[in-house]
This record gives sequence, structure tokens and C-alpha cells, in this order.
Amino acid sequence: MKTLLLLFSLSLASIAHAQTTWKGLSFGESRDNVRAALAAQNFDVETSQEGSLQSVNDYQLLLPGMKNALPLRADFRFTSAGGLMDVTLSLDLAAMRQSFPNIAGENALLAFASARLTRALTDKYAAPISRQAGCGADACTINWRDPGQSVELNWLTHAPKLFIRYQMLTPDL
Repeated sequence: MKTLLLLFSLSLASIAHAQTTWKGLSFGESRDNVRAALAAQNFDVETSQEGSLQSVNDYQLLLPGMKNALPLRADFRFTSAGGLMDVTLSLDLAAMRQSFPNIAGENALLAFASARLTRALTDKYAAPISRQAGCGADACTINWRDPGQSVELNWLTHAPKLFIRYQMLTPDL
């Protein structure tokens, strides 16, 4: 009986401490559980060549005060043991050009999206814990911390890309 009670207590403790991240997923969840949780939210994913899960369609992120949503591709990476390790949302520039035809050029699109995402992430997670020296319209990395995860916003105009990465923090550090 004591053994059974101990096992039950340990299982509750591990569930209570599982850090949730984007879309209510928990770090450490299996591929199948992540796929099922996203399917329950009508968010379809497929397996990439590298073995991660990736969105089939863009995730439409509508931020406060915006008329059009930012189109983001989602990628879910797993540890070698098969647990969810990080979630990366990447701006779909081709789709953004269609949604925001009045913003000319990739640099302007990246500047527009990065400014709005910086504001939204700061509103959600408070002031960033770090910002790359020389951070500007051309390139930047900004980091926030939330219990159990780090959140990174990164953009580069010379290789046009922008992404948000939600990454599990090691609990033993």
C-alpha cells in the first residue's frame, strides 16, 4: 500500500511540474501526445524529414490592434528520448506579403512584424532578460524568461527570417 501511495504521489508531482508552453503543450510530451493535442485544437501537423512535427498550414496570430493576422509556421522538436523540447514559430514571408500588400519589401515586413511581436511578448512576459547588443531593424535576438521555459524572438534581414522559439529550461540548473 505504501509503495502504491508513493508511486501515485510521484506521478502527481511530475504532472504538476510539467511546464506548459505554446498551445497548452507540455515539454516532455511524446510526439503522439503533441499530435493528438494539436489535432484536438484543429491544428494539423505532419512529420518532417528530420523527425520533428511541422504545421500543415500557417498559424494565424492576430495581435491586438491589428486588422490582419501574422502567418506563422510551427515546428515542434523532440529530444532523443522523444519528449517535446522546443516549439519554433517562423514568419511565413510569402503569406505575409499577400496579407500586407501595402508594406513594401521584406525588410519592411520584418520590421513591422518584429515590432509588433516584441511588444506582444513584452506584454505577456514582462521586460526581456536580454537583448543582443546593436539590436536594430537588420538583426536582433531578444530573450524573455517564463517559469520552465525561455522565449526568444530573432530576426535577420540579410537571410530574411523571423522566428519565436519556446524552449524548455533544464530544471536541474
